[in-house]
Amino acid sequence: MTILDRPPSDWKRPAMPVRTKLDVVIRQEGKCKQTGEKLGTLENTRFDHRPALWERQFDTVADDTIPPANDAAFIDACTVAGHDVRTHGNGATTVGSDSHRRAKIKRMTDPKPAKPKRKIRGRSTFPKRKVRRFG
Repeated sequence: MTILDRPPSDWKRPAMPVRTKLDVVIRQEGKCKQTGEKLGTLENTRFDHRPALWERQFDTVADDTIPPANDAAFIDACTVAGHDVRTHGNGATTVGSDSHRRAKIKRMTDPKPAKPKRKIRGRSTFPKRKVRRFG
């Protein structure tokens, strides 16, 4: 059994069964986990993985995340607005959102190499200007 820190880039999460969605909505009593308001229709409901799938470890034998991607205990139902805040931030800032956390982890784990210092060219290396004379 091999455990990876995160799912491989070519891994596609399995489709969420309707049974899992139903279990999540029943567990939350039909209310948005983020805002607390009534969920409404399935078209206006988003199912959010907690922790996000990219943050989970990956089991190569089971070809799934740990915990499994479609485990109802690790999925929250949210309204579209509530899901957008969780995923992208409140509009003014992304701090605390999934996209902010992902970008920060990428910056911390994959630092860019420092730019090499450039030498300032001397005066003699600047191109010569042609002097225009009129008359």
